[in-house]
Amino acid sequence: MDSFDNPQGGPPEAVGQQIAPESQISRPAPHPDPWRENPPWTFADVIRILLVAVIALVILGAAIIPIAARRLGVPASSAQITENPRIALPVQALAYLAVLAFMVVILYTRRRPFWESVQWNFPGSRWLAYLLMGMVLGFLIEGASAFLPVPKEVPFDKYFTDATGAYLMAIFGITLAPLMEELFFRGFLYPVLNRRLGLAASLIITALAFSLLHAAQLAHAWAPLFLIFIVGLVLTYARARTHSVASSFLIHAGYNSTLFVLMWFATDHFRHLEKMT
Repeated sequence: MDSFDNPQGGPPEAVGQQIAPESQISRPAPHPDPWRENPPWTFADVIRILLVAVIALVILGAAIIPIAARRLGVPASSAQITENPRIALPVQALAYLAVLAFMVVILYTRRRPFWESVQWNFPGSRWLAYLLMGMVLGFLIEGASAFLPVPKEVPFDKYFTDATGAYLMAIFGITLAPLMEELFFRGFLYPVLNRRLGLAASLIITALAFSLLHAAQLAHAWAPLFLIFIVGLVLTYARARTHSVASSFLIHAGYNSTLFVLMWFATDHFRHLEKMT
């Protein structure tokens, strides 16, 4: 007797009758695009985050700078105030915390967990590999700068007035600064651009926005901005490839660490900051 599970045992015509037409054969559904993002926030939310950052900086600056000016006995517009890391960094740090709180509120109102929604996704035991990638990136970018017309002095250098200020800048630049930049650019901005424009355009636009953030610090010079753009591309690609903002943060922190360590050696442990120029 022919077996239903083994139709090959029957006559040829029976076999033909049991084979479904090709149009009726069910096929597995195609896999979703692994690069596509669908965050629970909108581009309008990203604009609101940016506005909160600007407002927080203005309000905190208006509150803290006059107090610091009175204590130092100098005008509030003096370079001793505006270019003093002991004053500028607390203002920026408090503004960043206000922005972080607003980011949390955005997701809280949508009843979404914050770190999971921004795809923090810490890479576990591979964290050191990402940190080392950032360090290698730092050496490559620093080496490439030797072949480009990078200005010898940029506005960013004015924050390095003494060793204490330099150490404060280094700590801030390795911790809170890359954390908040990654949360904004790779955590919030990139996903909404990706959803609307796709991978390639979102990579380029996010990296471009990242480089423009540093434009004033780098005197709007095209060479250092181009290098920052390349860094932004690497960071955004890492975020897109791994679906992990923590990975891009580690690369970013490693990159910044390399720059500050090179600066530390070049200035004799921040004792001769005039060597920066």
